[in-house]
Amino acid sequence: MSMDSELCVLQKLSPYDGVVYYEMLKRIGRKEYDFSNPVHDMSFGDYKLWLKQQDDWSRGEALPQGYVPQICFWLMVGTTPVGLGKIREVQTEQCLLEGGNIGYAIDSTQRRRGYGVLILKLLLEKAKEYSIGKALITVKKYNYASKRVAEINGATLIKETEDWWYFEVQN
Repeated sequence: MSMDSELCVLQKLSPYDGVVYYEMLKRIGRKEYDFSNPVHDMSFGDYKLWLKQQDDWSRGEALPQGYVPQICFWLMVGTTPVGLGKIREVQTEQCLLEGGNIGYAIDSTQRRRGYGVLILKLLLEKAKEYSIGKALITVKKYNYASKRVAEINGATLIKETEDWWYFEVQN
């Protein structure tokens, strides 16, 4: 599969997304590289309920205590989903420590093809549309690939702890 940027787009998650999206999420670990993916352990029926929940949460509806709205996008190469990204416009204290404004994961069968760089680039462009002036990206210290993806996308290291790197991108 070629990574022709003309064919690579973000597509907003929909409650009607089918089995091809489900199968892609099943290949990403439940908490792989600290990206939360509960679908990894779900049946297809539960996945359909999860889609509805994510759609509701994107509008700020039925949010659990302490959650903020997040909008999910598929990275599409033609008609094939190769990754999932999340944008949070609002930050809680927890998001400032772990999560930031943007998170993403790439299908395990599609890694090392530049899709991490591309999905973050596209999510940062989308963040501008949501008036996120400075996007915070948090990266676990063992995740050197995501650190490099952030740097390639112009992120500046603003802080680090024993466990995390904190990057900022001016939009």
